[in-house]
Amino acid sequence: MRLAPMPLAVAAFLAVAAVPPAEAQLDRIRRRVQRAAEDEVGRKAEQMTRDAIRCAVGDTACAERARKAGKTAVFTDASGELIVDENGKPVTDPKDAARTVEQPGSEVWRNYDFVPGNTVWYALDLAAEPVGRFPASQLTFVSGNAQVVERNGARVLEITAPTTVVVPLARALPDDFTVELDVQASAPNAAVVLTTTRTESRNLRVYPGHYLYLYQVSGIARQAAHVSSQPGLWHIGSEVVSFKFQVDGGPKPADDYAILYAGSERVAQLPSAEFPRGNAIEVFVPATKARPAYLANLVVAVHGDPLYDALRRDGQFTTRGILFDFDSDRLRPESTPTLEQLHQALTQHADLAVTIEGHTDAQGDAAYNQKLSERRATAVVDYLVGRGIDATRLAAVGKGEAVPVAGNDTEADRQQNRRVVIIKRP
Repeated sequence: MRLAPMPLAVAAFLAVAAVPPAEAQLDRIRRRVQRAAEDEVGRKAEQMTRDAIRCAVGDTACAERARKAGKTAVFTDASGELIVDENGKPVTDPKDAARTVEQPGSEVWRNYDFVPGNTVWYALDLAAEPVGRFPASQLTFVSGNAQVVERNGARVLEITAPTTVVVPLARALPDDFTVELDVQASAPNAAVVLTTTRTESRNLRVYPGHYLYLYQVSGIARQAAHVSSQPGLWHIGSEVVSFKFQVDGGPKPADDYAILYAGSERVAQLPSAEFPRGNAIEVFVPATKARPAYLANLVVAVHGDPLYDALRRDGQFTTRGILFDFDSDRLRPESTPTLEQLHQALTQHADLAVTIEGHTDAQGDAAYNQKLSERRATAVVDYLVGRGIDATRLAAVGKGEAVPVAGNDTEADRQQNRRVVIIKRP
């Protein structure tokens, strides 16, 4: 777990001595709140890894032993720190663990092209949902059996029968959109089906378009047959897999360009897809009580204009595509596509100068969030300077939680607030 380093005792003493007593007391309270938050994160990580087998990154033999023993493998980096995703959850896939410690733009990430939508339309948030109940305020129940459970330190939707749920959207999906979700299938041959509108029938042979088929051979299918897929995802059915799906609309319905990632591996790519656009996403999950399946972290987002077009027209571009390690300013390698778009715009337009603004949600201490946002904005600037962009064309500003674009009560709102804004300078 990467946690923010605590200040040295001497530095803390000097800082307190330099401010009035009331401000010093407030500063002590802020540090206490932050320590409490870090302790809670640490407890959750410990709970999630209590029964897991720790393996050094790259130790595939250790990961295989864990799988054969029916245990979850978690991975540590070269310094012995647990490798986690951007939400602080331990990474359990050996390939993803190896790729996570790479730098943005490195060889393995050069062809990674998933960019999350800029505007979040829906985000499943189970943290406040009662255990044992179905989250009816967030999902529409169609049939089956599903309930919220506490599992590995987090609340997830457990499915114990063949179940269909619907993600309600305020309006029909636009041309360009993304869907992200974490799935643990009940078995390697039990396919989770995701359609971008209601099916009205379980007969996929008559469904009017392509859909996702997520299991051991995950991919894009049509009329009950694979169109694009990548076999060999042995961890389906035994581990949670993070799927990332992107559709870029074309001039005609059959000209959609669709890509699907399982973790950091692209498992499907279809340049001539046709995904019907409805105001709901339907998910069918096969499961039994003896072989339950799990669903969490489902996010639907939409894309706006390309980066440079937005800068030229609006003077700014907001992105969720620049990601950082949990509670850290280290750029995650999944940021590669968005960072490359920004680098390309600056390279091709020598008169372009930008300010990088970092924003957080309002969870945790405001002063800490402010400093974290400053460090993250600076990390983006440092990356671009390292790629040859003149530092005089760049500025870094942290806004912390001070300029929200949504509330802080739901995960969808918090996802909107956690962002990087690129502003064109005069």
